[in-house]
Amino acid sequence: MMENMKTDQKGFTLIEILVVVLIIGIIGTLAAVAVNAARSKARDATRLSSVRQTQSALEDYYNELNTYPPGSGLPLGDSTQSSCFGTNGFASNCSSADRTFLRVVSGSIDKGLEGVVTCGEPARNAFCYSMLESGLTYGISFELENGLPQVGLIAGINCASPDGMKAGACN
Repeated sequence: MMENMKTDQKGFTLIEILVVVLIIGIIGTLAAVAVNAARSKARDATRLSSVRQTQSALEDYYNELNTYPPGSGLPLGDSTQSSCFGTNGFASNCSSADRTFLRVVSGSIDKGLEGVVTCGEPARNAFCYSMLESGLTYGISFELENGLPQVGLIAGINCASPDGMKAGACN
């Protein structure tokens, strides 16, 4: 006598497994996009903070010396020419300065930028400082990955000056 063999199916079908894998893939993709967007915004926040800190130091310099420091297309944060900011202006170190306004001048974070704001030799992404109108004003060209319409800044080239920050290149 042969007994009827009844097989109980336990486990998942191939279709069920593929659906689960697809759902996990979609969730992973959405999470990666969200994380990358958050990182991009964090880099922009760091860039803006660095530019504002430099602006504050430039105002302190101006209040003490009645002029802004010399420089044209100077890449801020460059270790050979502008890593420190004192009474002698931007320099590689502040050992000979009477007063230091900014011991560490921050440079731009390159990651995520398209390279539309470059200066220095060799040319590289940077916060580019220039004294204007014989020391009466200045411009710092900087680049952002994302626009910030609530403060009037755009993705791409922006300018910081004694009057604040604005979208577009410095004049």
